[in-house]
Amino acid sequence: MIHIAVKNQLGNDVVSREHGARMRTLLVNALKSGDAPVIVDFAGMKITSVSFFDESFGTLAKEYGEDLLKKFDLVAIDPFDLALVRDIVSSRSREIKKKLGKQLPRKTA
Repeated sequence: MIHIAVKNQLGNDVVSREHGARMRTLLVNALKSGDAPVIVDFAGMKITSVSFFDESFGTLAKEYGEDLLKKFDLVAIDPFDLALVRDIVSSRSREIKKKLGKQLPRKTA
């Protein structure tokens, strides 16, 4: 089991897309290890940044879809942050489904 302590890995001020990209790298490396579930510990943090969560979890949702959050155990996360993550993952998953749907050839009668 892999444990990512967000505050220890990224510091106290986690709001930017740059921080989100660093978080995404941590998440991807943890997923590649195959040691599920990956615990992502937000203890002592309140992030409330769409940019951070979109760059980290939203970008991964484009690849993994709605099931992304099943791969992680988000602990000690602020309820608002959790709702934000869920909304972003859902939105990005729908976005990619819609895009893929437009690329599929349509059947003609």
